[in-house]
Amino acid sequence: MERTVQDQRDMKHHHEKCKHHLYQFVQVELNDGSVYQGILHSYDHDKMYIIMPKMHHPMSMESDESSSRLFPFFGPFGLFGFPFFGIRVFGPFFPFFI
Repeated sequence: MERTVQDQRDMKHHHEKCKHHLYQFVQVELNDGSVYQGILHSYDHDKMYIIMPKMHHPMSMESDESSSRLFPFFGPFGLFGFPFFGIRVFGPFFPFFI
């Protein structure tokens, strides 16, 4: 698959933003409108990786008692990858008033 000049420019822009915000709390908005917050852990050529709490669905029958003891308020954390082509915008997230 050959990338266009615009795709290459966008990729470079995403890499520069990732380099600047590495290990910071960021917010990511995807092309489908969904929004995620977490700590920017790393990035590679095609994706950025964010540490976020794993979400448990209420209908899930799985129960992991040991993990709920480790993080009683937020549940266990996971590393989630977001492909650059699916990201509309991302940047620092400030959840508190300064």
